[in-house]
Amino acid sequence: MVVVFWSVSFYALVLLSVAYLTLFERKILAASQGRKGPEMVGWFGILQPFADGIKLFSKEYFTPRVSNPILFFLGPCFMLFHSFVLWSCSSGIWECGVYFFWGGLYVLSVLSVGVYGVVLCGWSSNSKYAMFGAVRALAQVISYEVMLVFLYLGPFFMCGSLDFVDVDSFQARGSNGGILFLAFPWWVFCVLAESNRAPFDFVEGESELVSGFNVEYGSGGFAMIFIAEYASVIFLSSLTGVLFLGGGNILGGMGGLGFLGGGLMSSFMSFLVVLLIVLCRSSFPRYRYDMLMGFVWRRVLPVLMGAFALFIILV
Repeated sequence: MVVVFWSVSFYALVLLSVAYLTLFERKILAASQGRKGPEMVGWFGILQPFADGIKLFSKEYFTPRVSNPILFFLGPCFMLFHSFVLWSCSSGIWECGVYFFWGGLYVLSVLSVGVYGVVLCGWSSNSKYAMFGAVRALAQVISYEVMLVFLYLGPFFMCGSLDFVDVDSFQARGSNGGILFLAFPWWVFCVLAESNRAPFDFVEGESELVSGFNVEYGSGGFAMIFIAEYASVIFLSSLTGVLFLGGGNILGGMGGLGFLGGGLMSSFMSFLVVLLIVLCRSSFPRYRYDMLMGFVWRRVLPVLMGAFALFIILV
């Protein structure tokens, strides 16, 4: 019973974090454009995410006549379930015993199947715009997951373990962000491409695809897709903090801060990565799709493979 209560509480906290990430993003985007952003619902708009959620889930659920209704419904459910499974390897779940010794391989395996939800939504909609978005997502993920795997394995090779606890403990000797400073910018590049965030949001390109793979979704279906995407962004930000920015153990030598200090520092590192992702959306225009694909296959990947081989030899 305690395990169930802890798990439900943790996932409720994830959903709450998603809600306020949307408010935080809208405030940052508004500030970058000289606007005020949401401020009418609650004090400074603090209740705006709940108003948006109630509005979405209270709308009529609509299924296109030419779509596959079963798969059309299962697509958003799969994406939401995938994000929750991804979160099951985070440090907040370790306390209730759902912990994986081979956590590094587990997260990599779960990340690799996330695109199936997007493809399922696009194909089942039976719309050319949705299908174009799904094909783009599939090609983009195949391209950038090769690059992401090389960068992802670097910190694990440095500490000699696939255990996230070992990687986090290794940070007490020095932040991986200082040692792998050349890999960190490319990792952020991959995170933006993997999570379909601007300036690499080609899957949902409004100018050419009219919202892409989720163009036929509304009401609860769109809300589940929205929650899944933002939950994945928060998880990837937390993962970035553990692998490259010192996790929660960079305060290990400061005595009485203990577990609380480490947790606060880990949350602060995740917040910095989220802020960086939001600032990228407000600062950079969307690239051309062919430029993005050609950049990784022709320029980055050959250099990265050679650098990774040299890194393995030196380690």
